[in-house]
Amino acid sequence: MRWVRVGAGVWLALACARLPEPSFVPLMGMGERGAAADSLAVGPGDRAPANAVTVPGDSSAALAQSLLLLPFRNTSEYSGPWRLSVAVPATLAAAIAGSSSLRPLLLDSTRAGLNRREWEGSITLERGLALARGAGADYAVFGEIEALSMKRFRATVPVGGYRSYEGLTRITLRPVRVIDQEPAGTITRDGLEDTKQYGITNPAAYVPFEKEYFLLNQMAWGSPEFGETLVGKSVNKCVASLAAALDSLIAPPPQLRALEPAIVDLEGARAYINVGLADGVRTGDKFGVWDHGRVLTDPNTGLVLGRTLPRRVGVVQVEQVLSEHLSVVRILDGVDQVRPEYSVRAE
Repeated sequence: MRWVRVGAGVWLALACARLPEPSFVPLMGMGERGAAADSLAVGPGDRAPANAVTVPGDSSAALAQSLLLLPFRNTSEYSGPWRLSVAVPATLAAAIAGSSSLRPLLLDSTRAGLNRREWEGSITLERGLALARGAGADYAVFGEIEALSMKRFRATVPVGGYRSYEGLTRITLRPVRVIDQEPAGTITRDGLEDTKQYGITNPAAYVPFEKEYFLLNQMAWGSPEFGETLVGKSVNKCVASLAAALDSLIAPPPQLRALEPAIVDLEGARAYINVGLADGVRTGDKFGVWDHGRVLTDPNTGLVLGRTLPRRVGVVQVEQVLSEHLSVVRILDGVDQVRPEYSVRAE
């Protein structure tokens, strides 16, 4: 047996003896968890890419459910240089950004005030909800990275080469609604990408995968080069599936069954609407508030010609369903423009 150094603190044993079936060799840095994470430092370089963050905008943005993606806890075997606790949420945020009903938010490491353990994903429910509330988010999303690895399956005979290589990512999300601190559910998704090559093959045919196997950690997370690797493809599959699952779980509000859903009373930044439990309304639902259009008169005769088309003047969110046809809402947008009798619409 001969030992060859392939990276800082990583040695590879080369042997001609038959190996057990199957044989797993950890990706460089994906073996046993070491003490490297205990020295985690947070600095400006940890800020998520700007294109992975959606910033609140007009009332259309206010209608979407905003999700604060907290740092994820890493319980996988990975302990290399990638900072998974913030890199994975940023990748997921980019996948969610295309949704019309969800808005992803990420913490700014220079201003969030998290300690080292919190940046590693050790965030309590109360702390996570407080952060989400401070960010104006509708949901705090807690995450756990359960698997992130690249494995190779070796041949069982001395003359054969490697059978296949496999990249695996498994992530679990637990979104919690901020307005009433209720869990929305649990989502677990896998992303698997392999070479789909089995049987005894020429070892030289797998040189690119062998290079990827040992040098993957030298690539920048999220780079085009990383995206072409088995692990990169497995990550992208996993986060795409998670984004779709979140879109289904945090569904848009139901179409209201009331004849004329409307604002019935105002109390500052709160209002009452004439829809409730019997109309399918749920705590946290958001609705658009529409006026009746402005009255138009003929400037010459003074005769009323009709009204302009209605326009959305605000957005409200259900704080509490009071009865079958009554709910109290918070005015998120247009507090100075919302009036009694204005229409309420599911959008």
